[in-house]
Amino acid sequence: MARTYHEMPPLWWTQENLELTSDHPCGLKWKTGDRYHDPGEPAGRIANHGRFYTVSILGLRYPVHRVVYYMRTGIDPGDADVLHDKENIARDNRLNLTLYKRRTRPAPKYRRRVRDENGDLVFRDPDVNYRFVNKTTTEN
Repeated sequence: MARTYHEMPPLWWTQENLELTSDHPCGLKWKTGDRYHDPGEPAGRIANHGRFYTVSILGLRYPVHRVVYYMRTGIDPGDADVLHDKENIARDNRLNLTLYKRRTRPAPKYRRRVRDENGDLVFRDPDVNYRFVNKTTTEN
C-alpha cells in the first residue's frame, strides 16, 4: 500500500531551527525556542504506537527520521520511504538511514481486460480507443 507524505518544510527553515545531535535517539534538537519547547530540548516525541519519533513543524507532523535524512543529505525524500538499517532494531535516528523508492507494478492482467463489441472479455490493446457503450438502450 502506497504512503503519501507531507512535503518537507524548506531546508533553510529546518537548518535555522533544528540541529542534528548524537545526544538523543531521535537525532534532533531545537536551536530556537517558543512556547512549546526550549532551545536544546530534543525535537520529537515517540508517536502513540511507540514505533518511531514524530515532530511538529510549521503545524504538520513529520516522522523524525525523514527530517534527519533531509537535513543530512539536503534531498527531500518525497514519496520514497526512509528506512532504518536492518541492524538498527531500536530505530535510532543517529545511525544509518537509507532511501527506498517503491517500484511501481503494472496492473494485474484481470484489470487489463475489456469487453469487445460482442461482449467477450479480451486483453486491452494499447493502440485501440475503447468506447464503453451502454447496451441497455430502449427503443420507442
